[in-house]
Amino acid sequence: MKQVVKIRSPRLFTGIIIPYSTAIVFLIGVACQPAVPEIDNPYAGVDWVEYGQYKANLHTHTTLSGGTAAPEDVIDLYRELGYDILALTDHDDDSVAVPTWPWQSYGRDPAVLGMVAIQGNEISDVHHIGSHFNDYGAPGVESEDIVLKEIGRRGGTALFHHPGRYDKGVEWYVDMYRRYDHLLGQEVYNRNDRYPEDRQLWDAILMEILPERSVWGFASDDMHNTEKDMGISWIVVVTSELTSELVREAIEGGCFFYVNAPKGQDGAAAPDIESITVSASSGTIHVEATGQDSIVWISQGILVHKGDRLALDDELELGKYVRAEIYGADGIVVGTQPFQIY
Repeated sequence: MKQVVKIRSPRLFTGIIIPYSTAIVFLIGVACQPAVPEIDNPYAGVDWVEYGQYKANLHTHTTLSGGTAAPEDVIDLYRELGYDILALTDHDDDSVAVPTWPWQSYGRDPAVLGMVAIQGNEISDVHHIGSHFNDYGAPGVESEDIVLKEIGRRGGTALFHHPGRYDKGVEWYVDMYRRYDHLLGQEVYNRNDRYPEDRQLWDAILMEILPERSVWGFASDDMHNTEKDMGISWIVVVTSELTSELVREAIEGGCFFYVNAPKGQDGAAAPDIESITVSASSGTIHVEATGQDSIVWISQGILVHKGDRLALDDELELGKYVRAEIYGADGIVVGTQPFQIY
């Protein structure tokens, strides 16, 4: 008589009697299968039907720091362009130390306008740093460490502005990110892509610092001139409601896209990302978009795949992460945050 064994696994053959030898062969086969890589999805939990996508600019100047328009006019112009979220980040070395805040001081109420206003400043006497969700300003500050410690002490968030302007190495940035969790990331598009090497630096940082923590990529107008700088680079925040708390939560978690539109408001509409589906069991990432010409995938700073679906078992040259860029008309690009691969 053959010996038999009951396999009691809810995912296999619950209650089924199979020969012992067959069970051994099956289990060996399962054990020999290559492990499916894990994918860390910054968009996990998004309900792509119910959630909104909200346009934001986090790097904006007014007449208080070399801009061409007063704060109230800047707010009005961005609202007319369809922005939902705006931070006025005047240089802290050109006028007063405190941020251009609150909007009510300039005759504008974000609640009445249906917008989220983010308190902000651009710390400018060191590597320019975007300071958000706090009231810090520091004319004459001597080091980035002082800046980041003070922003953290005040419960704010920070990001590096236009890193391509500075002669800092990859290790310098990695060290900063390791020490300051509230330092969320850096601009990868500034205005009309003034520093194209910013994305190369971002990829190099990701290759070095993952899987310790992620570093998010931002796009910003760095608006000074309302006729030339508006509506070129922005982020799209994905969240269930348009509130300051949920917007901050999404930005901190990387639940947003970056966009660069070289022709600005006079060009074509940007592609829309309708959903991102990550399958842990099959090791795939699928981006469903409309209005695109192509979708490419980047890992280790190089293009590794084309198409809306990436499969990790396709023998691609993948490193610790992969990110997607969706291209549309007039050179527009919409980019995702990095998906970590373990």
